[in-house]
Amino acid sequence: MKRKVSGVAVINEAELKRQIAEGAFARLYVVCGSEDFLKQHYAALLCERAVDEAFRDFNFHRFEGKDTDLNEIAQAMEAVPLGGGRSCVMVRDYPLEGVAGDPDWLRFLRELPEHGLLVFWMNTAEFRPKKSKALLEAIEAAGHVAEFNRPDMAQLTRILASGAKKRGCQMDRATAEYFTQTVGGELNTLYNEMDKLCAYAGGGGLTRAQIDAVCVKSVDAKSFDMVKAVAAGDGGRAIRLLDELFQQKIAPQMLLGSLIAHYVDMFRAAVAKQSRRRSEELAKIFDYKGSKVYRLKNAGAMAERIKMPQILRCLELLDDADRRLKSSGLDNRLVMEQCIFSLLSVRA
Repeated sequence: MKRKVSGVAVINEAELKRQIAEGAFARLYVVCGSEDFLKQHYAALLCERAVDEAFRDFNFHRFEGKDTDLNEIAQAMEAVPLGGGRSCVMVRDYPLEGVAGDPDWLRFLRELPEHGLLVFWMNTAEFRPKKSKALLEAIEAAGHVAEFNRPDMAQLTRILASGAKKRGCQMDRATAEYFTQTVGGELNTLYNEMDKLCAYAGGGGLTRAQIDAVCVKSVDAKSFDMVKAVAAGDGGRAIRLLDELFQQKIAPQMLLGSLIAHYVDMFRAAVAKQSRRRSEELAKIFDYKGSKVYRLKNAGAMAERIKMPQILRCLELLDDADRRLKSSGLDNRLVMEQCIFSLLSVRA
């Protein structure tokens, strides 16, 4: 099944899985999107299934896009595969849009040899081809774009429920939401923590208590716990959480950024309430998806306990801490501790 994204036909996960299972490969795939785990998984799976394992050392070639030119890719693609099978070339983060105006490059894409499979894995590079009609036409002439984006909460719930079932457990929607809030929304992390959780539970329905017992909390989750401690006036717990995050060697800028995000969520939730807007409208306006939806619900509950002037003052203090982290010679831990105590004083 295909859909149009930025003017190019994009195949979905089900269609890509079908092509891989049936060995019905195109000559070209551009694997892109915001979900890193699925991009890596399917780029690797394409290359694994397309090449005969017995001749893999001869017929599989991998390049780093930033250090590779067209001639190297073309030579690897044109080489006749050993054993009469198929060759595969994987190129990570090639700047496709930067060469969209090169007629030799476009001709090369359109005329890829039948014995080869070329996979562009956009790991960190973005792929936004809508400005180049010629590039889109060249891609569609030889193959497909496969785009994988982070799932929304409904999709995550289904994925997690299926993952738990395969491991002999059950996970309902509320537990799935708490699970993503606790460990984060990255699929690779979710799968790893699911393995631990199900092994610990030993079967049956999974619970919040089990998640708290064995799962590693994300920086986002721990920073929200810190916000809750500040809102409750519990300075001891807030500082203990800060200490845990420093022991994990979390960059202070990353931690502060997470704190700022939670207070921004509270500000938005408070404004929405004053404007009599529903949380669903807020989520749509600011593109809250996946685990971020749960974060927005938490922010709404927190905004009930903190007045708008306090939220605004906290944002000012966080902005000041951000400036000091970036521009002063002060110890990062000292800056963060002073910030926490300042936030506590606003709450008091």
